[in-house]
Amino acid sequence: MAKLKKYDLVLEDETTLEVYGVSCAFADYRLAWELNQCLDLNLTKSNEVYELRPNKAKEVVPFRYFSFFDEECLTRYYLIKNKQELGVFHPERPMIDYFFVLRENFTFEKEELILNLRKINGIVAVFDFPAEEFDMIAYLTS
Repeated sequence: MAKLKKYDLVLEDETTLEVYGVSCAFADYRLAWELNQCLDLNLTKSNEVYELRPNKAKEVVPFRYFSFFDEECLTRYYLIKNKQELGVFHPERPMIDYFFVLRENFTFEKEELILNLRKINGIVAVFDFPAEEFDMIAYLTS
């Protein structure tokens, strides 16, 4: 009798996140409006807050954000201001004013999106960051 072979089925999480840092002097509502106009989105201020405990602090810091779910393309968009009243979202990146996060992006090519963002009058710089650097964003986007 032949020896039975054992196979392990491993499912990997195929959720893709793209994180872009945006340097800009606009208020969050103005940048959301500019992104809506330029990228044909509908970012709106979320009624919920994202709670984060920065640097192992005792207190939880709430962060406001804008979000949009494109039902046709199944893409989620988030705009988070890095420096808010009660804390900094990502203290290792203090030069970044906003983080623009795309989950399951099937709409924009990375290079095309960066070029479109840089065309917005008022945006000084756009940076592409590896999603692994932002493990806390996974909780926001789940």
